[in-house]
Amino acid sequence: MSDYGEKTRARIKDALEVLVEEGSGKKPTVSEVLSRSGVARSTFYVYYENFQDLLEELAADYSAQIIRLIRENRGAGTGPDSYRDAYRVFIDFVAKHRNAYAMLLKSPKLEQVFLSGIREYLYDQYLADFPQKDAELLRYSADACTNYVYSILRLWAKNGFDKTPEELGDVLTESIAIATDLFGER
Repeated sequence: MSDYGEKTRARIKDALEVLVEEGSGKKPTVSEVLSRSGVARSTFYVYYENFQDLLEELAADYSAQIIRLIRENRGAGTGPDSYRDAYRVFIDFVAKHRNAYAMLLKSPKLEQVFLSGIREYLYDQYLADFPQKDAELLRYSADACTNYVYSILRLWAKNGFDKTPEELGDVLTESIAIATDLFGER
């Protein structure tokens, strides 16, 4: 893609992100994105087949941002503190991007795009941290953990972000401890 094409795509995506972040959790329209970006409708369709493609690209970008932040801020090792650091990054990201997160919750497809990158990152991390464990078991574990954390974030959003990120981090940590106690540590 040409430099011009990359800049045009970036303007479109930046406009969408600003509208989502400024919005109330509702999905902006193509017209709003085009107005904000200054890009013509015909030009938009040169770069995106449809509006859903742009939304999915934004969801994937958010997922990639979380992964980058986790890599930069996760503690060393495989202990609980290291994973707590990762949970905190996820929670902090959602807290900073509440409107975008609210929009993602309204679309199962966007949710899956968002979560798939995080799930794959966690699986790769489990493979690196626990090489003695069965890969299939680690795949299930990564999927379960991603869904578990996400379900708590979902409930947090449903409750109007009623807790601070720190309080939610404590809830998440304590709930994982309860689940671990219920099934017994291995």
